[in-house]
Amino acid sequence: MPTIKAYDGMGNPANHVRTFSNALLPQPVNHAIQCRDFSQTLSRMTQRWYSRLPPNSTGSFRELSQASIKQFISENVYEKSSASLISIVQGTKESLIDYLNSFIKEALKVPDLDDKVTMIALQQGTNDEFFKMFLAKRAPENMLQLQSRSGKYIQVEKSMEKIVVNNEPTGGKKRKTDQ
Repeated sequence: MPTIKAYDGMGNPANHVRTFSNALLPQPVNHAIQCRDFSQTLSRMTQRWYSRLPPNSTGSFRELSQASIKQFISENVYEKSSASLISIVQGTKESLIDYLNSFIKEALKVPDLDDKVTMIALQQGTNDEFFKMFLAKRAPENMLQLQSRSGKYIQVEKSMEKIVVNNEPTGGKKRKTDQ
């Protein structure tokens, strides 16, 4: 039996069933073996639930997996949607790179990410007007393009900061009279 992380009742039970089923794909396994092996991927309260099932109460792995999902769905950590990204807003003192990192981190948690909603949410959430215009000129079509274009924008922004600092009369260093 392939090794997968034991399910303890926390998180989405359907994800655990899917992971278990995918792990068994390379080898043909009958329902009885699937049911037996599935029990070995349970821990803590899920193992107690399984051990309390009446004998022969499920006739197939499908019935067992559906019963498991129904039993633990209330423990389910609700998955985020693309629309939930709209609530991510750049703080007034938060740098663009920190905002983008936290936004992308949350976006990657969305199972069925809608790229158009993601782009809108990102543009609405940032307070950097130049970045908004940069994205609006040629809107990225997906997350990969968004990350690439954002990285280029940040590189240009950093280069501009260096130029400004280096063009100060003292090369960015304070003179003794300025201190």
